[in-house]
Amino acid sequence: MRDNIEQEPLVARTKGRTAEFSIHELLVQAEEKGQTGNVAQYLVGAKLELRLGRDIPVQPANKSDRKSRSDPKAKLGDFEIESTVFEVAVGVPDEKHLEQIAEIIETSEKEVWLLTRADRAAAWNDAIDGTENIEKKRVVLTSVEAFVGQNIAELAEFSSKEQVVQLEALFDLYNTKWVDNVGTPGIKIVLT
Repeated sequence: MRDNIEQEPLVARTKGRTAEFSIHELLVQAEEKGQTGNVAQYLVGAKLELRLGRDIPVQPANKSDRKSRSDPKAKLGDFEIESTVFEVAVGVPDEKHLEQIAEIIETSEKEVWLLTRADRAAAWNDAIDGTENIEKKRVVLTSVEAFVGQNIAELAEFSSKEQVVQLEALFDLYNTKWVDNVGTPGIKIVLT
């Protein structure tokens, strides 16, 4: 029975919901499957590609992070665009991510967008405040729900009807580019 549950897709409900809340519900479902990090990172990648109209390279969740300084293709975070590094960290604050943020700030001129769960943003804010070597003026801390949801609302020009169209485009990109290439069937998203 557990295998059946893990293979069932995530269900995005849109009726009577903001795009932000629809994303929140997907992350709750993903958490039940132990897949929150994957779902969040792939949604962020799909959102960046949809919003910016540029190819965003597909990497398995957390595989694009810097592994060693000798790797010339290693990235500073989950996504890098121009002078910005995006790091998706949906768990509770941890030393690995805090050290990663500090290293990005110390070794580059880039700003860091730390994307977490809405209900964990305050804890991450406190952790960053408590870390001496993180220059907070170069860190944007926001939730995955807000980061993805706001852009969907904007792309839809704040129309409920068009929001469904934009969410459908986002989920199609998420499913075909990320899940089909580096994900598992149980994290596909179907829209209802």
